[in-house]
Amino acid sequence: SRRSLLLILVASGVLIVAAFVGVVLATSGSSDDELVIYSARSHYGEEKPFEDFAKRTGTDLRIRGGSASELYERLRTEGDNTPADVLITVDAANLWRAKEAGLLEPLHDPKLDAAVPPDLRDPDGTWYGLLLRARTIMRSTERVGPNEVTTYEGLGDPRWKGRLCLRSGTSDYNVSFVADRIAKDGRAATERMLRRWMANDPQIFGSDTDVLETIADGDCDVGLTNHYYLERELADDPDFPVAPVWADQQGRGTHVNLSGLGVVRGSDRADDARALIEYLLRPQSQKVFVENNHEFPVRGGTDFKRDPIDVAGAGEHLDEAVRLMNEVGWD
Repeated sequence: SRRSLLLILVASGVLIVAAFVGVVLATSGSSDDELVIYSARSHYGEEKPFEDFAKRTGTDLRIRGGSASELYERLRTEGDNTPADVLITVDAANLWRAKEAGLLEPLHDPKLDAAVPPDLRDPDGTWYGLLLRARTIMRSTERVGPNEVTTYEGLGDPRWKGRLCLRSGTSDYNVSFVADRIAKDGRAATERMLRRWMANDPQIFGSDTDVLETIADGDCDVGLTNHYYLERELADDPDFPVAPVWADQQGRGTHVNLSGLGVVRGSDRADDARALIEYLLRPQSQKVFVENNHEFPVRGGTDFKRDPIDVAGAGEHLDEAVRLMNEVGWD
């Protein structure tokens, strides 16, 4: 089973207590003086902007972790009894789904509207983008030239048979990638691409880090991961022998998703929740996120052409994406 991080930030001195616990759908509730956050960024539980907010405002934060899909199901199951005040995901499609299910409270906040570009927030103000991340091709710098594979379709070239590494098809990142392709290219074209990938007998791993390390070790040559996993490896070892390929630069551009957040409907701490969101979107907080986790800020460009995010399109095709991935054997 998946594991998640439970992090309690206590404002007086910001005492941090972290423990790994199994993901559950029922909780024991929260105290009246805590702001409860359901966060798919759980493995970044020690992120400094959260600690800074707690220190500056005297607000106690309780962060409960899980995957984007798990947290959506948890909120839906808990309904009006949820202790959550804020939902943070790493996947825009799950924000869309949470809105459609009536789980988020519209904010209509001019400050937030000014902080986040229109294409990276819900037009009704139910959610806002926090940070961007690219899911793109990774190559061995020792065995693969920079122009040998430049498109997502190219991962299906027979030259990569036995040389391709992928993360599990159950990953929210991969499900959202496939859902986005279905929305933009149609199911038939997406299926053809995935079947070509699977024909290359890819090695399947449980994390993006595993994919990168396997490429570095020489056991495969190309893969698909979020860009910041590689940035972390390079921060530890500048000679790490893997480089990104910004995919589809002659086409729509590289697939980009966003980590976003919104206020849970029915929260009795909506003002504190709004204040937290505003704080996390401040330029100073965005800078800390970018420096520490190597994501891209919601304000500011990237040094590559990015495929425009179609939040609703991907959201509508999440379930179909899972079914298709199962059909082609990406599990």
